[in-house]
Amino acid sequence: MLHPYGRYSNAFKFAGEVDVLEALADTRSRYRVDSRRISVRGFSMGGAACWQFAVHYADRWFAANPGAGFSETPEFLKFFQKETLNPTWFEKRLWHWYDCTDWAVNLAHCPTVAYSGELDIQKQAADIMEQALSEEGIDLVHVIGPGTKHSIHPDAKVEIDRRLSSIARVGSERYPRHVVLATWTLKYNRMHWVTIDGLGEHWKAPRVSLPTLPVAADWNWPPGMSPDCVCRFLRVTPRSMSAGR
Repeated sequence: MLHPYGRYSNAFKFAGEVDVLEALADTRSRYRVDSRRISVRGFSMGGAACWQFAVHYADRWFAANPGAGFSETPEFLKFFQKETLNPTWFEKRLWHWYDCTDWAVNLAHCPTVAYSGELDIQKQAADIMEQALSEEGIDLVHVIGPGTKHSIHPDAKVEIDRRLSSIARVGSERYPRHVVLATWTLKYNRMHWVTIDGLGEHWKAPRVSLPTLPVAADWNWPPGMSPDCVCRFLRVTPRSMSAGR
């Protein structure tokens, strides 16, 4: 189990985000790690971190388990910290970076088991994500600790572990039938086999939704004729991969 310490005490954002990615890469270089069975989990400030790692890197995890914390900026600051917000236009635009509600559809590729104490004011994080996911046609599994404030109820822990263990037996999906990617910046431009190489304008949310087609390309070059550099577009006629073809 990797327990990173993210700099700046800001829920592993910015430099803290890089710390987590580098720590994970270092761990994988030292130990044999099953890439299809890596999950991301966290509680409180770690729960906030878990939400953003889940939506930004959804295809890296077999599951996510965020508990409490926060998942977006404006509603959390008004609801939890009772702040009066008067953001500039550029502050509002940059909120999209870590407002997980704006990236919710990416969780189609990351089974998510959220946790909240019934009496925890930070339950707001999962509630607002549940609403955002519902708008995308995705149901959020939300385990709630009865009569619990800012802690993990023992019975809820058992239920969370049961659900994550069940998902781990299958592992992350290698070849999804459909790939969807929402992003506001090229910092997060990949999902499975889809890569976005350019945006007309950053912070204007594009969305890619593509089916995985059952086709393959089969190149058969005569001996000595395989090109070192293909300098023109080639037309490929897909061939069905159905049995007997």
